[in-house]
Amino acid sequence: MTTGTEVALSGTALSDVALIRKPWPLDAEQTARPAFVGPRARTYGEFAAHVAAVASGLLGLGAAVGDRVAIWLDKQPRYAEVILGALHAGCAYVPLDGGQPVARVETILADAEPVALFTDRRRLAALSTRQLPSSLRVIVLADEEDEAPADGPPDAARAPLHGWAAFTSSAAGHVVLLPPLERDDLAAILYTSGSTGTPKGVRISYRNLAAFIRWARAELAVGAGDVFAGHASFNFDLSTFDLFTALSVGAAVWVVPDEQARDVGALAAGIREHGVTVWYSVPSVLHLLTVSGALTPETVRSLRYVLFAGEVFPIPQLRALAALLPGEVGLYNLYGPTETNVCTYHRVRPEDLARQEPVPIGTPLPGADVSVVDAAGRVVTGPDACGELVVQGDCVTPGYWRRESEPASAGHRRGRHATGDLVSYDGASLVYRGRKDRMVKLAGYRVELGEIEAAVLRHPGVAQAAVVAETRDGEPAVALYFTLSGRTPRPNLIELKRHCAQHLPRYMLPRTATCLDELPHNANGKTDYHRLGGATPAPAPARRAEPGI
Repeated sequence: MTTGTEVALSGTALSDVALIRKPWPLDAEQTARPAFVGPRARTYGEFAAHVAAVASGLLGLGAAVGDRVAIWLDKQPRYAEVILGALHAGCAYVPLDGGQPVARVETILADAEPVALFTDRRRLAALSTRQLPSSLRVIVLADEEDEAPADGPPDAARAPLHGWAAFTSSAAGHVVLLPPLERDDLAAILYTSGSTGTPKGVRISYRNLAAFIRWARAELAVGAGDVFAGHASFNFDLSTFDLFTALSVGAAVWVVPDEQARDVGALAAGIREHGVTVWYSVPSVLHLLTVSGALTPETVRSLRYVLFAGEVFPIPQLRALAALLPGEVGLYNLYGPTETNVCTYHRVRPEDLARQEPVPIGTPLPGADVSVVDAAGRVVTGPDACGELVVQGDCVTPGYWRRESEPASAGHRRGRHATGDLVSYDGASLVYRGRKDRMVKLAGYRVELGEIEAAVLRHPGVAQAAVVAETRDGEPAVALYFTLSGRTPRPNLIELKRHCAQHLPRYMLPRTATCLDELPHNANGKTDYHRLGGATPAPAPARRAEPGI
């Protein structure tokens, strides 16, 4: 028997999948080095022992390669320990944002059918009246302050309930040997917004993660002396960079707590206190930091790389950010939907800041092939070419969880994903031109507007609903238009927000709500969204209330 510091961390494996089968022995210096800084800090020795304990506990339940492990916790190092423990056991992790409405969690759990759920007392209580899947073999309470289990699990769970200490104590100090893992084994399921109102899971394989992390390590000169800011939620694909790149090179991670994600004072203080060298987030957060005055010379002096993705960064805002950063900071624009993770990148050059349009999304990562196709699916080239971006290669995920009949799944089986994004060429680089369909980016998250409509329609007072993304104060915002069913008094914006918050994350809630006598329709009888929120709106039907009421 060896010590808990000799453990094959999956983060290391992701730089080279073959390393998954080998232990990672930590010497005394490595064991004492910080793996996580900030609240609930961990050394690599402590982290490795916890990862091994989680993996051993899962395998003790009989968990097999490909089984799912769901995690519904606040953002903290313990969340990362469960992720790595699940991977180390050969399972796939299913991350749930700590602020997810319980109804959405119930839907995801029913779809993923995990063998284990790691949560806390408060969230377990919220699930007490919900139907949990029969696949659950254990529910583990991962509260930091109290290791004892609660009185009992929800009646529907029929799964034993363990506190963290009880679940991991028998495994502490053991090295867990991984079963053989192939490159296309399932590593994670990341749930995104679904057009039918039901979240859909994107399957992420070890091949996908390895392709991305290998590129990150080759492109960025990062190592054990770096500190990564883990700003993104663990259910957001941006987090795979923060967590796995950092751990694969022995760097430290500052897991930004949920409540501080948009608190510019707390973010700036954390960058200074922890000496953050690598920052990766959506542009809107970087813009908040810029306009708030939080990015003082003292705050930014430790930064070596600033990366952004998830939404377009307007040039004036990017220019203002660049002016505050030290000249040697590497500034990168990364692009890719969840189905490909990052597939193109562009390092921002001084001349890019003189542009009048956003910087390019760049060129493909090694192993990724991109093409631009017209409406007939024909590849188009040349300086005037514009069409849909299609991606192929190791970055393309296997497809959607249990949705093999979807049209996109056929492409995924061939390692091909049509992004729905319109692009053009700028020399050898690609430039983003917008969406083909009604999928939009809100706060960096990809959102199907249809899911918001489906949530609104659950309100008894709403007969019809149409949602569009409108630009307000320079940022996209959800605008809701609806008609009344007559079953209840007319709901106002606050009531509709409260209703939607039971089913949707906060970033998907409508900013305005306008009640109409009827929704506009086109010649095909479908809702005419252009007349509601398009660039050239036609006269709308008579309104029963002013916008926003």
